[in-house]
Amino acid sequence: MKKTKTTSRQESSLNKLDGISITAQQARILNALEEVGSQGMSTIDLREELSIMHLGGRVLELREAGHRIETIRTTVGTAQGHKHRCARYVLLSPLQELSA
Repeated sequence: MKKTKTTSRQESSLNKLDGISITAQQARILNALEEVGSQGMSTIDLREELSIMHLGGRVLELREAGHRIETIRTTVGTAQGHKHRCARYVLLSPLQELSA
């Protein structure tokens, strides 16, 4: 198996996403929402996949920083099979309008 060498710039970028700091959590949320596009991600998915416990607070901070994040109410099943009413967050581009 061939190992790839990471550059200091890549390591710096990865370090910004690791950890429990508010900045790291915000970066993980933005990266995830950019990646999934218009389908968005649910509160449950973001908590489980990104290890963010106070998701509502992080989303509020991102909105206050100027990011357009839309909240759509939905019902989602957990890994244990339980259904929960929660939010699905979608990162909007500056010119995009959500047609719910």
